[in-house]
Amino acid sequence: MCDKCFKKYHAQFINFKILNVKGVSIYKYDDNIRELIYQFKGCYDIELGSLFLEQYLLYFKTMFKGYYLIPIPSYYKDDIRREFNHVIEAFNCLKLPYLPIIEKIDEYKQSDQHKTDRMNISKHLKVSDLDKVHGKKILLVDDVVTTGSTLKACIELIRGAHPKDIKILTIAKTMNHS
Repeated sequence: MCDKCFKKYHAQFINFKILNVKGVSIYKYDDNIRELIYQFKGCYDIELGSLFLEQYLLYFKTMFKGYYLIPIPSYYKDDIRREFNHVIEAFNCLKLPYLPIIEKIDEYKQSDQHKTDRMNISKHLKVSDLDKVHGKKILLVDDVVTTGSTLKACIELIRGAHPKDIKILTIAKTMNHS
């Protein structure tokens, strides 16, 4: 992406908490970021994967040194159709080890649900190999935070395994939700 195009994307570094877990989103989820994420995820433009963190890579590598990434899952059939997992692809540039222990077990699209229905996301998730989390520093990564219900469910799933620390890093966050 050229510098002129990249200037449309303004990093905000939005700090937030979900269940007392500190998180940061790089961008506010505005029209420009929405369009870029759609091109990446919806149009299968895998080349855009590292673009979201590229300018801030050294900062995030330093901040999250020693952490293990747990990607917020997408439905496996979406990954097959796309030929990549967009969350993993976006955060690969951190060069941190992955613990893909949470799986979305059905094609449940939160964007199609009302806020109250989004709170039931945990029944659409399955966790395995939870013992791998014990004593480790965990970084939950996702593309967009809207209501935070998926992140809440994932935090609740892994907290019982007593990780050393949990943090959240996302590409973008909507500003009309907590």
